[in-house]
Amino acid sequence: MATLTNRQSVQEIIDKNGYGEEPWEPRVIMIVEYNNDFNGALAWGVIFAGEDPLRYHNSPHCRNVRTIWTASIG
Repeated sequence: MATLTNRQSVQEIIDKNGYGEEPWEPRVIMIVEYNNDFNGALAWGVIFAGEDPLRYHNSPHCRNVRTIWTASIG
C-alpha cells in the first residue's frame, strides 16, 4: 500500500489532479485518510488507477477510513 504521512505530499497530488511528474507514472485516482492500527497516527492512502479502491477500507490495519479526494475526469 502506498501510504503518506505528510499532508503537504497529499496536497501536491491533489493539486496535480493525481498526475505525476513523469508520463510513465500511474495516476492517483483516490486518496483516503485513516488512523493506522499500529500507533493511531493519521496517515493517507494513495490508490492508483487499476488498484482496488476499497483496499484501505478493507484492511484490518486501517481505522476510520475516509475518502478525502477522487480524481476529476477530463
